[in-house]
Amino acid sequence: MNFRRTYSKNIVIRALVQGVAIGLVAVLVIGFTIFSTGGKEGGSEKTVATTGPKTDEKEGAAEGGETMFVKQHGVFSSQQAATDFVAADPSLASTAVVPAGDQFYVWGAVWLQESQVILKEGEDAFKKRISVVPGTCKNADVNEVKKALLAEDLSKIELSKGNGGAKKDSDFAKKVTAITAFTKDSSIARLHLLAYYSNQDPCFKIQF
Repeated sequence: MNFRRTYSKNIVIRALVQGVAIGLVAVLVIGFTIFSTGGKEGGSEKTVATTGPKTDEKEGAAEGGETMFVKQHGVFSSQQAATDFVAADPSLASTAVVPAGDQFYVWGAVWLQESQVILKEGEDAFKKRISVVPGTCKNADVNEVKKALLAEDLSKIELSKGNGGAKKDSDFAKKVTAITAFTKDSSIARLHLLAYYSNQDPCFKIQF
């Protein structure tokens, strides 16, 4: 029996097996590296949620603007989607759909100070910092609107007076009267005033 020939044959077989195993490992390592890095070279894609709460945003107020805090229930890419969201939940009856930028926000209240913010336990809403910047009024007096927005109690503000001391029968006066008749909660009244005078009559712009 030729032991030398048998021994040499075993070495060759073992070498072949090891070579195949090392080759497979190398292919797996290279493949994994390409897979894990291939999606990063072209830049990452950002997904923006259109509904539901996010963490509180900490941006400061824009120059010349007033910092306020809102209760946000959701943000949508269309007004119809935001309106449908509100209509589907009776607890959102006092909210307002407020357009800002290219989004439509569902807000439930606007406060002047962060310490005034009230969020109920279990409520699907969160606090958001905004900046209210002067715009261009079509009908109202921007100073009157600003005075009302910054009032702690909207129902107690003094509206501008005309001749004879009578209150002006202005669109702004009618809006304030209607809003304060609808709610006695200043944070909700301020919300609806801001919603109107940042959209229909854009005395102010909302920034984040």
